[in-house]
Amino acid sequence: MIAVAPSFSEAELLSLWEKGFSLGAAGRALALAEAGGGAEPGTAADLPIGRRDAILLSLHESWFGERLRCSVTCPSCQGRLETEVSTVDLRVSAGTTGPVLSGGLELDVRPVSTADLLAVRDRRALLLRCVRSARKGKRAVPPAKLPEEALDAVAAALPELDPQADVSLGMSCASCAHEWGAPFDIAGYLWAVLDTHARRLLYEIHELATAYGWTEREVLSVGPARRRFYLEAART
Repeated sequence: MIAVAPSFSEAELLSLWEKGFSLGAAGRALALAEAGGGAEPGTAADLPIGRRDAILLSLHESWFGERLRCSVTCPSCQGRLETEVSTVDLRVSAGTTGPVLSGGLELDVRPVSTADLLAVRDRRALLLRCVRSARKGKRAVPPAKLPEEALDAVAAALPELDPQADVSLGMSCASCAHEWGAPFDIAGYLWAVLDTHARRLLYEIHELATAYGWTEREVLSVGPARRRFYLEAART
């Protein structure tokens, strides 16, 4: 189990939401992982994506519980499917280790990290960052000179090296009986839940500030149960 920060105040959640609002997907995932506290300060960007995502699963448990409601589109009939999964179901076993072999080459490969995603956009550049070393027999081969076939082998090996970074949900469409694996992105999911939560909270702050003249700090100092009462009273 990944250790994460046990709780955040509503003000801290809003600050995290504001920080991530202007970031891209990789930046938001990193901000969430850093907030989770499951890694040494300043090291979250270098964690394998699977390790980062394990932190985010634990963070979802801490903030919003173990159940995740998902909606997906059937790729066959375009029908919408609703399902619910547990964070327990989304955790997978550790990946394999060992060299990647391709055309007589022996490649020492590491999983992709968030730092890699932030540093490069090009597929080849991303895969090359994951190659620690390459050899052909006793001769070292500069990674930059690796052929495309070798990089294809690296790409094919990454899900086995870091399976937590390549999670999918087994889906079956009730309408057309099509079965497929739907990719699941805990970073995007957690951000969407946080975004919905933060916006709802901001609307509550706005409504109570308008009704009673309270500041944001004063609204957040009132517990959720009493806040709901004041909201109901203000609407009558």
